[in-house]
Amino acid sequence: MSPRQVELSSSGSKVASCRVWQHWHVTDRWPEAVVFDLDGTLIDSAGDITDALNLALRQTDLEPFSEAEVRLMVGGGSRVLIDRALKARGRGDDDSLAQRLHEVFFEIYLTASVARTKVYDHGRTMLDELRRSGIKLAICTNKPASITESVLSKLGLRKCFDAVVGGTDELPKKPDPAMLLAALSELGVAADRAVMIGDSSADVGAARAAGLPVIAVSFGYSRIPAHELGADLVVDSLAEIADAIQALKKRRF
Repeated sequence: MSPRQVELSSSGSKVASCRVWQHWHVTDRWPEAVVFDLDGTLIDSAGDITDALNLALRQTDLEPFSEAEVRLMVGGGSRVLIDRALKARGRGDDDSLAQRLHEVFFEIYLTASVARTKVYDHGRTMLDELRRSGIKLAICTNKPASITESVLSKLGLRKCFDAVVGGTDELPKKPDPAMLLAALSELGVAADRAVMIGDSSADVGAARAAGLPVIAVSFGYSRIPAHELGADLVVDSLAEIADAIQALKKRRF
């Protein structure tokens, strides 16, 4: 079996190429867990979110949004999405409208959440490889918990994860570390034995606050370039996740 060589980016600069076996195994039990963000990290859901948002906006006189615009508004949960949309249309101070639109958006999106949503390339294979290596997997997303469970089930991904923590009123959302720590608690894994993978400043902030190393993906929905998020490593494809984890392990040990 021959190794493959991949270059990974670290905080905006190239790090030395690392050679990793294509079929790798955890030998010293680090990491014991990998926690993923969802939208913009594992799945491309911007199309369905855009459709639901624009259908909700039909109840108003506001102009619809393009998918490119919505990609830059995703990341803080569904209510934050609505608030950002209204602010962009000059109605950011209308809380009653925001509440009404949020309720409509939630109902629409819950019933049509995977019409155009897809798992990013190499995502399923990557998850299977991590699980075969004995690593516990979790989701930590600001997306509402009920929608998160529905989307994962419809995409056939729910079985891949040992814990799923989505947005609720009970815990503050990322970048607060509470949701991430709740996921680790459910897994029974300490923060220094886990890795976070995400696409936004909220993901990096939560990981830093919780004490986890963090890998950022460059293809997500962040309004800030991935190399400027302050992650330990940046990858351009989910096919590079295993290599990135090995690179983090070399730094730690």
